[in-house]
Order: sequence, then structure tokens, then C-alpha cells
Amino acid sequence: MPEETKTAETWQNPAKSFDSTKTPLPGGALVLHTAEELKIFVNPQRMRLVNLLETMGEPATAKMLADRLGISASSVKHHLNKLESIGVVEIDHQAHIHGILATYYRPTARTVVLDQTNAALRPLAQLAVEHSMQQVMQGALQALAAWQADPAATWDDAWGLLQSDGVVHLTQGEALALRRQILDFLESHKTPRPGTAPIHFGLVSYRAGEAEPKGETENGKQPNDPRPPVEP
Repeated sequence: MPEETKTAETWQNPAKSFDSTKTPLPGGALVLHTAEELKIFVNPQRMRLVNLLETMGEPATAKMLADRLGISASSVKHHLNKLESIGVVEIDHQAHIHGILATYYRPTARTVVLDQTNAALRPLAQLAVEHSMQQVMQGALQALAAWQADPAATWDDAWGLLQSDGVVHLTQGEALALRRQILDFLESHKTPRPGTAPIHFGLVSYRAGEAEPKGETENGKQPNDPRPPVEP
């Protein structure tokens, strides 16, 4: 059995320049707000590493990750060192395996947030979003193909697979409440539990137009609003 020898302390990033009044932060968020930090993070291989660690749900060594990704352990170690330098991953513990000291890494228990308030960083932030969405799309298509290939599989067997797009009409209050509900739900389900499986997701939405005039009547409804009147 491996002999545990060391446990690391959590890395801290105060994110001094980030304006949280413009972008709401999940609790304990890690904000990347410099070009150097974003350049380290916005690397397809490093983003794959972070995703793999989160998917595995347990600490892993560079060798374990290299075997899963099909690249060299030295390359993985280099990427992990870079990610550790900006607080995205951290050392969980070290253990002797067959006389060799192995270092186990884990993602920090913090949501990574890109500083969207800095216009100069917009190209790097856009790359990060594109890489992330590409990973989600590729994984979803692979999962769909595997489900379709099983003639006995039902739709319930594809739990975790979801694709939806369209338009909803929300007030500012409804949109802000929905965003908070989604962020709170996701933040509270980041830790593996018995009976759970990792679900990789990507959520993007935007306001496609300006709000219509309120035009409320005395019963709290807007014109052509199909919802029942608001109780006084």
C-alpha cells in the first residue's frame, strides 16, 4: 500500500483587481485576472487535464493522467506545475509507491472565473470559452453515439445527456434569479457522492434584445401575458 507522506496547503489568490459587482462570484471562486494567468490556463491540453481531474473525482499522479490522455508523464508534469502556479490545481498528497515518491494532484475546490471586466483580456477569455464548449460538444456527441449503438438502451439510460436551445422571455429579476439558482446548484454538486457520476456541462446564454416596456395593468399582468393574474 502507498505510504502517505505529505499533504499540501491550499493556494490563495486574492483577485484584488476583480470587480465582483459586475460579475457575481460563486463562493470561494478563483479569479484569473491577468494576461499571464489566462495564458497559462487557456491551453487546450491544460484544460483537458483540469477536466480529467474533475471527472475522475480523486487525486491522480502525472503518470495516471498521462496514461489516460496518451501523452508523456513529463509533459503532464509540466502542465500541472503551470496550473499549480495559478492555483487551479494543487498537491493533494505524496506517497511512496514501489520505492518511488509519487505526487498526487487534485483540482482546487474553487470555481475558476475569468475576469470578464477587463477588455484587454477578452481574446484570451474567448479562447477559453471556445475550448471549453468544444470539449463539452465532443463529449456529448460521443455519449450520444454510444447510447444510439446500444439497441437495448432507453432514454433513461442516457441520464446526464441533455441538449436544448431556444429563446425564453424573462424579466431582469427572473434572469438574475435563474442565474443565481443555476450557479448555486452547480456549486453545491461539485463533490462526488455515492451513486453520482461526473457530468460535463457548458452553459451559455445572452440577452438578444432590449426589454419590452412593462405596460403592467392593475392586476400585475403585462399585455398578452398568458400567466394567471397576480393575487393582490
